[in-house]
Amino acid sequence: MTILGLDIGEKRTGVAISNEVSSLCTPLEYISSKDNFLEKISNIIQEKKVEKIIIGLPKLLSGKEGERAKFSRSISHLIKSNHKSIKVILWDERLTTKQAEKYLLETISNKRKIKEKIDSVSAVLILENYLATKGRL
Repeated sequence: MTILGLDIGEKRTGVAISNEVSSLCTPLEYISSKDNFLEKISNIIQEKKVEKIIIGLPKLLSGKEGERAKFSRSISHLIKSNHKSIKVILWDERLTTKQAEKYLLETISNKRKIKEKIDSVSAVLILENYLATKGRL
């Protein structure tokens, strides 16, 4: 089963995809929030034959949901309404951006490259966390 992971942000959405046996997660290029966001997601769904989508739910450290979580929920509803056969799951993404930043700082010295990659690396972490919890990694 191919699973798509999304880290929805204000400016960019990080995208990651699992292989068909859900054992390997790969970052894809981020999607700008300004450029036909839902259309680009739909294209990826069709092109990659996605069967499930995991969307990061940005909870506060207290566990409560803020405005960004509400935005992620609204995006999940839009995706569900356009792709009724695909299961969409919201997944707690607390601290994934910090983890992604730490990893990238250890591996890349160019700050611009880090900014370009951080959202998709966060999406990989969200997807990997989901798969590990479900016993697939």
